[in-house]
Amino acid sequence: MTKKLTKKEQWIKTEHDRIVQIHWDNIDRIRDLESNISAKMLHICDLQKSYNKLDCYDTDKYVRGAIVVRQEQIKLAKEIAEMQCKIDENPFEKSCKIMQAESNEKTLAEKYDRLFTKEVAQ
Repeated sequence: MTKKLTKKEQWIKTEHDRIVQIHWDNIDRIRDLESNISAKMLHICDLQKSYNKLDCYDTDKYVRGAIVVRQEQIKLAKEIAEMQCKIDENPFEKSCKIMQAESNEKTLAEKYDRLFTKEVAQ
């Protein structure tokens, strides 16, 4: 038979679960960004092979093609940098620290007391 949780215990459990879910959502966000970064890096490598072949020829047609390939590589590199900045805004380590600090039972109990003691007093 399970013990019925008090209102405070239920609130703490719900908040803990919410905070942990935010952390897991952040991990998923980071994985997606890292996957996209890897795909774009591979694309840059593939483009480099084309660039190397085009760069061997000195005709105007090939030079223009090499320029287009190089511009695409630069565009992809900028996209990679933007995605890395998004990861760096809330990296895994920071997410773990926040989750551990905000989801511990003592912190949540104090938060509950602050929030709901004021409500009762009013």
